[in-house]
Amino acid sequence: MALRVQRSALLLAAIVLSGCNEGGPFAPSASPPSSNPAISQTGTQTVRQRIQQLRSDQAALANGISQQQAQLNATRSRISSDQAAYSGLTNGITSRLQTGTTPGNPDLVNQWNAAQAKLDAMTLSVGQLNSLASQVTTQASVAGYLLENVRATFAVGGAVDEDHRNLRAIEGETTRSMQQIDRLIADLNAQIGTDNGFLVRERTNLAALSYGVNLGRLGNPPGATRVTGGPTRRPVPLQ
Repeated sequence: MALRVQRSALLLAAIVLSGCNEGGPFAPSASPPSSNPAISQTGTQTVRQRIQQLRSDQAALANGISQQQAQLNATRSRISSDQAAYSGLTNGITSRLQTGTTPGNPDLVNQWNAAQAKLDAMTLSVGQLNSLASQVTTQASVAGYLLENVRATFAVGGAVDEDHRNLRAIEGETTRSMQQIDRLIADLNAQIGTDNGFLVRERTNLAALSYGVNLGRLGNPPGATRVTGGPTRRPVPLQ
């Protein structure tokens, strides 16, 4: 009887011990693998890096627009100054020719050359405006590409609420930059159109003044209504 009890005790102990071994009938269930915190941190860091780059790109865009606007303002002011000086010179020549003077009067020749120089300067400035308009058009493409990148970043995983707030701020700034570009392009087109019209008219008028200086009085040269490439650089006194 004692032997049977001892064997039963041994059997129970063996069962208990086997339950403590991995994979035994009483082994605790395996816990699920813990999530790797580096995954979310990597995603968030990626978004933040993209936001930093987008913010830098937006700042560069805004700075470029500011410089282009300043260039337009400076060129417009220079054209206005040259135009006023040109008008003063041509008005002075016209007044002298209305009263009559000697053919090829040296004073009027010098004034005519100065007026031609102002017209040439205006022509150069309009060329700079055309170049600026091309640059601004390229800037518009850059702004559109930047806006697409900002909106695409909203779909990148691993972002937090603050990341999306930053993205919305950059999106708003980029949209305002695009509006500024649109206004800048419109201003450039209007300025270039006005200045080109002025240059076409005044090349013809200056050619007529050249003819008048040679005569010593006002007169219309043959074919005065036809727009040519421009008058000669210096009126030649009549023989």
